[in-house]
Amino acid sequence: MTTDTTRVSTSDFFLCLARAFAIPQAAESLELLRDALPEDLAELATDCGYEIDEPLSDFRAAIAAIPDANRLLVIYSRLFLVPGDRHPSLNTGAYLDGTVAGGSVTAMETCYRRCGLEKNAAVQDLPDHLSVQLEFLARLFAAESQACITGAVSPPIAAGEFLASFVGRWIGSFRADLEEAGRRFKLADNPYRHLARILERAVRAEVALQPGEAPPAPTIDPEIGRLRSQLTGKPITEEDLAIIRARLAADGLPSDHVAIPVDDRDRIMGLSTMIPPAAASHRMASPG
Repeated sequence: MTTDTTRVSTSDFFLCLARAFAIPQAAESLELLRDALPEDLAELATDCGYEIDEPLSDFRAAIAAIPDANRLLVIYSRLFLVPGDRHPSLNTGAYLDGTVAGGSVTAMETCYRRCGLEKNAAVQDLPDHLSVQLEFLARLFAAESQACITGAVSPPIAAGEFLASFVGRWIGSFRADLEEAGRRFKLADNPYRHLARILERAVRAEVALQPGEAPPAPTIDPEIGRLRSQLTGKPITEEDLAIIRARLAADGLPSDHVAIPVDDRDRIMGLSTMIPPAAASHRMASPG
């Protein structure tokens, strides 16, 4: 469990993993993953109290077996980028929502904005990309450390809250997906599944979960909770309806149904109840 004295190391640990899952297109990518990363993770894990010896040893062996940078890029592309093949998704909202750009993606983006972060136009990754989430966690842990040392205001979202609400809910599925894909694609030297195992150990240590235990349900944003408490049981006024209609119209959406009581809406509008389709598989298929 993270304490005030280990938050800097925890920040660096998650930042290392965020960068380890980036596309290994730089000439020095293999050297950094093979020579620098294991030593950094081992030292930081000791500071943080993470038990990663086994997956880290497996990672060392897997990355040492890769002969050159081109082979590393082939493995990465096969796992995450090849069009037309089902593959593990670095856009991890797919594991939470069963679809692309679901509600969890919007929720993550809201977390970033609450902490004063806006998307850089030069960055193409979506808000739910694994590396984006881990970099955000690194920032939260660093901010919490700074707040502890200097008395500055803590970020509005705690790192542990973000971990439990998002990363802790997809890491098990992501790791299992990587293991299955490595077998399916016959990638005997797949180092990324060991990185996922290392990440899973760290996440479970932070949110105090045992293997196989379900992560806690996401907490309600305090502002949403306040508004719910304030507005529960309050009747909708004509002014409220006018605001709803105006916002729908601004988005180019129909608003005629707003004035119809909810209980009578199906009958008046000629609607019938339908059975929703089953949730899509969490593994995404790229257009081929």
